[in-house]
Amino acid sequence: MPAFLPKSPIWRGSVFQLARKQRIARAVAWLMLVAFLHLTTGCNYYRARQSEVSAPAITKLAESKIFLIHEPGGLTWELLNPRLNGETLEGTRRYVPDVMIPYLAVPPKGESPRYPSRFAQGVLNLVHVHISTVQAFENGPISIALADIKRIDLIEKNSGKTTASYVLGTIGTVAGAMLILAIVIVLTKSSCPFVYVHNGEQYQFVGEAYGGAIFAPAERNDYLPLPTIQARQNEYHLKITNELKERQYTNLAELWVVQHPANTKVLLDKRGGIQTVSDPQTPVRAVSVGGADYAQQLQATDHNAFLFNENTPGATPNQLVLSFAKPAGGRTGKLILHAQNSLWLDYLYGKFTQKFGSYYNQWAESQKQVPGPELTQWSLDQGIPLRVYVEAGRGWQLVDYIPPVGPLASRDLVVPLTLPDVPAGQLVRVKLETGFMFWELDYAALDGSPNQPVTLEKCRPTIALDERKHDQQANLAADDDQYLQQLRPGSEVTLTYQPRQLIHSANPQRSVFLHTKGYYEPIRAYEGVPDLSALYGFRKPGRFIEYSKEQYQQTAREINLATN
Repeated sequence: MPAFLPKSPIWRGSVFQLARKQRIARAVAWLMLVAFLHLTTGCNYYRARQSEVSAPAITKLAESKIFLIHEPGGLTWELLNPRLNGETLEGTRRYVPDVMIPYLAVPPKGESPRYPSRFAQGVLNLVHVHISTVQAFENGPISIALADIKRIDLIEKNSGKTTASYVLGTIGTVAGAMLILAIVIVLTKSSCPFVYVHNGEQYQFVGEAYGGAIFAPAERNDYLPLPTIQARQNEYHLKITNELKERQYTNLAELWVVQHPANTKVLLDKRGGIQTVSDPQTPVRAVSVGGADYAQQLQATDHNAFLFNENTPGATPNQLVLSFAKPAGGRTGKLILHAQNSLWLDYLYGKFTQKFGSYYNQWAESQKQVPGPELTQWSLDQGIPLRVYVEAGRGWQLVDYIPPVGPLASRDLVVPLTLPDVPAGQLVRVKLETGFMFWELDYAALDGSPNQPVTLEKCRPTIALDERKHDQQANLAADDDQYLQQLRPGSEVTLTYQPRQLIHSANPQRSVFLHTKGYYEPIRAYEGVPDLSALYGFRKPGRFIEYSKEQYQQTAREINLATN
């Protein structure tokens, strides 16, 4: 947020005592890092994620994944050349080769086992298909009815535990200590409300609401996809929690249930516009500032993300230029991204606010009087949102920007585009731009299909009970001056929704979103004098990008010193 600084700063205490405390704190921090170094030796953490059991999902997985079939009783075998024939999964059955035996176990829910780095590609390439019938085992052709598939598990990296293995990217060589930095970042994290949905068995974390809406003037709407939510007795259940040192103010919590045609996906843009996706095409090229092509890396949501971490000079933002084959017909399209903010950005903002010292609370109070557009403009000037451009006849034209979505879970995003009238055979080019290591991009595609007719139902909560069993329905029912106030860590509200579609519609094709509006205020108790010379610098556009690179270099040096 903008550094609106005191005209007459007031402080007390000894600068020398403060410096001594900082040196002691830093020494203790690095001793803790060294003590945990044994945790970083060549391993990655993984977890299981359930995939949709549907013809489109299975067809997509069959293009590039290895299928392991799990029968009741524990027998597992491989399905070679998997393909879908109507409502039947077909292929050739064979015994699992010895080389794949380390990969057979599916991590139980809530557990994140570690595998050696050399197993990483094998683990992530597997699709675990659990069926309800026992097959008489013979190598050869086999057919499995989709109705007999109980669930499909994919193995993915647990980014919360392995962030540090890639968080500092390509500048410097400090890979051995990166997991330790992730631990430090998580321990100092400040973010936004956490959202959990009931997936039919338990509450599951899915993302964060209204990310980056720090202080009341920045209050904004957010539309969080809830792909894993499952109904229980014609009801949806979710929780909004405060688990960090902040005060959270939620104005509205609506559940949007969209009924749509089969073989389409629905996403909401940042304004709540409904966009259907029927024919997404991944980029043929994805070229960074340094000239590297990351197109292959963006073909699937596999946590192999592009990190916007190339060392551009000074305040120059990082860029990625995506080239797509132009969709047939029409002048409109939809850019689909799967992305999240980095923990590094969250860490940086914490380091920035520390510079206010004991003046922080006074500064935070002053931010409540700053007009919202001014806060937004500062964020844009510092490269914090993800800007989207399209190349047209007059060069790059800014289409829109995506506000922060939080660093703990990636989500699907969509940006409607007007496509340029490029000649046949030429490519449509889209540019993404943000600050150094502020975002992580896992997938990109362009869809040129027209929007399909859908039915939208907006649901208010029928039950909204906080941790003290107080009714919060009135505070969350409408966009007004009534707020759910979660003022301390440990606060939570449990919400129940009863969409009419669950009862009266036979169409199972539904997508569910949580529409929230709100803001939050970090709670801090910093000490010492403000670093005014540094803070005034953040009034300059691009200063946060420069600061990110400087802080990265400093952190890399300190980690190297502490570990050598």
